[in-house]
Amino acid sequence: MRSFLIVLATAAAVCVGNASRIRGIPPPWTAALVLSAACLFAEWRKRRAAGQELLAAPAHLPVFLLCMSAYMATMRWHGGDDIPNSLIPFGILRHGTLSLEPFRAKFETETLHDFLSPVDGPLLSIFSVVPAVLALPVYILPAMAGGAPNDFGLHNLSKISGALITALSVVLVYEACLRRKAAERWAAACALFYGLGTWSWSVSSQALHSHGPAQLGTALGMLGLLGERPRDAALAGLGFSLAVASREDSVFFFAAAGLFILVHRPRGLVPFILGAAGPQLFNAAYWLWYTGVLRPPYLGAQGHMFGDFQARAVWGMVASPTRGLIFFSPAALFALWAMARASRDPERRWAPYLLAASAGMIVFVSYRVTWTGGQTFGTRYYAAACAIWTVALAELGPTIAASTRLRAAWAAAFAASAVVHAAGAFFPYPGSFMTQGAEAELWQWSLHPAANLFRAAGPMSGLPAPARLAAAAAFLAAGLPLARWAYRSAEANRRS
Repeated sequence: MRSFLIVLATAAAVCVGNASRIRGIPPPWTAALVLSAACLFAEWRKRRAAGQELLAAPAHLPVFLLCMSAYMATMRWHGGDDIPNSLIPFGILRHGTLSLEPFRAKFETETLHDFLSPVDGPLLSIFSVVPAVLALPVYILPAMAGGAPNDFGLHNLSKISGALITALSVVLVYEACLRRKAAERWAAACALFYGLGTWSWSVSSQALHSHGPAQLGTALGMLGLLGERPRDAALAGLGFSLAVASREDSVFFFAAAGLFILVHRPRGLVPFILGAAGPQLFNAAYWLWYTGVLRPPYLGAQGHMFGDFQARAVWGMVASPTRGLIFFSPAALFALWAMARASRDPERRWAPYLLAASAGMIVFVSYRVTWTGGQTFGTRYYAAACAIWTVALAELGPTIAASTRLRAAWAAAFAASAVVHAAGAFFPYPGSFMTQGAEAELWQWSLHPAANLFRAAGPMSGLPAPARLAAAAAFLAAGLPLARWAYRSAEANRRS
C-alpha cells in the first residue's frame, strides 16, 4: 500500500511540475489523480487508526479510490474513437443538441470524417451518444467556464469521464462478489482483478469509449440477476439495457438475462421489460428526432464492417500474443472456469445463459472484417464480459484456497494480468493502426505488451539498450508484490 502511494505521489508531482502546459478546460487529470490519491491515503489512515485493513469489508470506497488512482496515474489519454462523445456534452450543455453540428468546422477541417454517420441533416456521431450523456456531470463546470473546447482539455475530460464510469463498474462488481458471499479479501481481489487486470485499466478508463458504460450497465445488470425480487429484475433490465444502448454487441448478455428471467423467474419478466425500457426509449427518441426513422443513424456504416465467419478470428481472440485472452488476462481463465462450474449448479441458473452469451459475442465479433480493432490493446471486446465472469469467480475462492498449487497459479495469473494491462495503460499500444497490418501481426510474439517493453522500437525506444532492459525488467518485477498479495488474499479464504 505504501509503495502504491509513493508511486502515485511521484506521478502527481511530475504532472503538477508540468502544469504550465495545461490550458483551457479544467479540470485536468492532474487534479483527479491528486484528489483520488489523497482520499485513498486519508481512507487508509482512518482504517489503520481503527485497526482495520484497507480492503476489509465494506471496501467499496477503497476499491473505487484504488482504481481511480491507478487510472489517473497513467498520465496519458488513450483515445481516438472517443472524440465525438467528448464533444457532445458541450453540445448538450451549451447548444441543447445531441448532434455534432456545433462542431462542424472541427470535423470539416480535421481528418475526422470517419466519425460521422452518413445521413442527411445535422452531423451525427457514428457511435452511441449514451456515453456522452453519462459523462454530463463531469462537463458541467467546464461548460460553464466558457471558451472553445481544445484538444488537450477534451482529452482530460474524456479520460476523467471514462475513469469514473469504469471505476463505478468495479464498485458494482465488488458488491456483486460480496452478495455471492465471497470472503472479504477474496471479494476485493476479484474486484481488483476486474478493475486492474482486464481492459478496465488499459482501455475503458483511459478515454470516454463505449466500453466503460457497457461495463457499468453489465455490472448493474448482474446485481439485479443475483436477487429474486421484482425490483431486482427491473434493475437487471435497466443494467443490461444500458449496456446495449452503449454498445450494441452487449445484446447477447441482455438476451441471455431476459431468457433466464422468462424461464426461471417469469414473475420478473414485466419488471425486467419496464427496467429495460428507459435506455431503449432514449435511443429511439434520439434516432427519430435526428433522422426520422427508428434505426441507428450509423447502421449502414457499421453494417459494412461485417463479412463471412472467420475461424482465425476466434482462435486469435483466444490465443494469439497480440489479441488473445490467454496472454492479456490469464486470470480470466480462472473466471471462465468458475463460469463453467456455475453452469452445472442449479442454484446459479443464470450462469449457463451468460456463458453461452459470451461465446455468442466472440462468434459475432469473428464476423467483423475489422475484428482486430486496428491499433487497440488486445481484444477489448471482452471488457463487459469480464464483469460477468468476475461475479462467478467470487465463488471459486474456497476451491483455490484449498490448494497450494491453485493459489500459486492464481497469484501468478493475477499479477501477470495486472502488469500487462498496466503496460497498456502507461505506454502506447503496440502494433499497426490498420486492420490488415494488425492481422499480419497476430503471431508476432515480440508485440505482446510485456515483450514489447524490451524492443528497441518499443515504448522505451529513447533509452540506451542497458537502461531500456533494466527499466522493462523493473516494470515487470512490479508484479511480484502483486502476486504475493493475491496469494494471501486467496489463502485468506481458508480462514473465513
